[in-house]
Amino acid sequence: MLIRVATTADIPALVDLDAIASHDPPRRRAIAEWVARGECHVAAGNDSEPAGYVALTRSFFRSPFIEMLQVKRSERRRGIARALLQHCIAGTPADAKLWTSTNQSNGPMQALLPQLGFIQCGMFEHLDPGDPELIYVRFPDQRARANTSGII
Repeated sequence: MLIRVATTADIPALVDLDAIASHDPPRRRAIAEWVARGECHVAAGNDSEPAGYVALTRSFFRSPFIEMLQVKRSERRRGIARALLQHCIAGTPADAKLWTSTNQSNGPMQALLPQLGFIQCGMFEHLDPGDPELIYVRFPDQRARANTSGII
């Protein structure tokens, strides 16, 4: 699997693999903005088609923030989300905290994040009605632990 910076040519495939983007114009605009700013990274298989993407921004209290992580439904449970998260960890400055969040309803992500050194540290209400957003942080000293699997 190759992880690379997304290009404008990837946008239609990213919209197709994202379960929300197909019916949500703001999500489609967000994908285009992440790509334009160079903040979107794509996990592509041997056929070079995107199997997932991650948006790593610098907008959370001036710290790196994994704003979005999506894996194509047919490609789930194959280590793509883990690889994308490890890619973000590897690209984060050694002295920086790395932040992310997930919905309370997203059990698979809640199980994966602690395996990579993330700690749940808070919660936002009212982003998605009835489904609070759980906030996670990964401290700089956790860097080595997440890179031990050799996936990157």
